Amino acid sequence: MKKILASLLIVAFCISMIGCATIKVSGNAQLAPNTSVGEKIASKRVWYLFWGLVPLNNNSTDSVIPPNSKVRVETKYTPLDFIFNIFTSALTINSFTAEVYEVK
Repeated sequence: MKKILASLLIVAFCISMIGCATIKVSGNAQLAPNTSVGEKIASKRVWYLFWGLVPLNNNSTDSVIPPNSKVRVETKYTPLDFIFNIFTSALTINSFTAEVYEVK
């Protein structure tokens, strides 16, 4: 019985870490290397259904990237995303965050 329970817990953990969530990084700006340091100018949370298979809102950064600038975009799984996902995982709704940094 313990082996079955342990196996089920491992399978549940593995399934909870699987996802197809993508954030489309686009806009009228030049992308900077990830080693560049910049100032955070925007943040966008993207919601997904079925572990990232279906985006529930616009998963593009077009609306938050300023035109004609040099930016670096980080996609993150923040602590707030973790808390949201604890309560919404039964509904199979997940969130991720994209943060936009302007590089001088």
